[in-house]
Amino acid sequence: MIIEKTVDLVKQIYKIHKIIAPKITKVVIGLGYTGVEVSAYAYEPFLGLASTLQSIITKTECSKINFAGELTKYSINELLNWSYEVPSLKKIIGIATLNGVSQHVLKIINPYQKFEGNLLELLNINEDTTVTFIGLIRPLIREISKFSRLITIVEDTLSISPEFKQFKFKHDINQLDVNELKTDVLFCTGTTIINNTLESILEKFKRRAQKIILIGPTASMIPDIMFDYGVDIVSGMEIFDSEATIQIVQEGGGTKLFKKYGKKYNLIKE
Repeated sequence: MIIEKTVDLVKQIYKIHKIIAPKITKVVIGLGYTGVEVSAYAYEPFLGLASTLQSIITKTECSKINFAGELTKYSINELLNWSYEVPSLKKIIGIATLNGVSQHVLKIINPYQKFEGNLLELLNINEDTTVTFIGLIRPLIREISKFSRLITIVEDTLSISPEFKQFKFKHDINQLDVNELKTDVLFCTGTTIINNTLESILEKFKRRAQKIILIGPTASMIPDIMFDYGVDIVSGMEIFDSEATIQIVQEGGGTKLFKKYGKKYNLIKE
């Protein structure tokens, strides 16, 4: 329901504030990310991104994309509604569209407490802080491990390299016992939005995690509903050079390469 409610909220904002909805101008499905560019009156194009999950694109039924070549003819509402789908390429495109539209909304109406510095400055992590990662967020794990070694990683698809084997590792959140669910900081990758696990994760950690952060380009949407469901910080990315980012995405690149064309931000629940 998180995504459905977020899409409904976006549609309400456009209607209530009489904002002309943007149009789809480009759709790129890359190996690492999918990008949907939307163009709105009086603004440079906005680019929404969503992780192109390997487990989805390798499915036999996804090998042929019947809607290829037609996507820029679809309305915003049509592609937004794709975000309701089961995990699929259509859902990925829908989430990327939602993120692109959200960047437009955030430019016009932005009542949120926003912090654009290093996220770790907000969290005060020290050697006694327990940190749990849903998803193998390698750069962030490396950075946090300089302050705390009390790290648990939950990852069901990617292999764990030797540098991370010093930390607790689980393949599934259901393998976590009651004590392991009690964590000071929970980082949840935005890909949980695509594989439809976010709500069950939030339910499991509710009243157990002191701070919950949803993080990554895939999480770059208006945060209201996320906050309602228990997320404390939505840490996304605003892309300021759509053309350069699209080129990287369509050539198979990921965050490491396109991050220089955007800036990270943190929207904080008040």
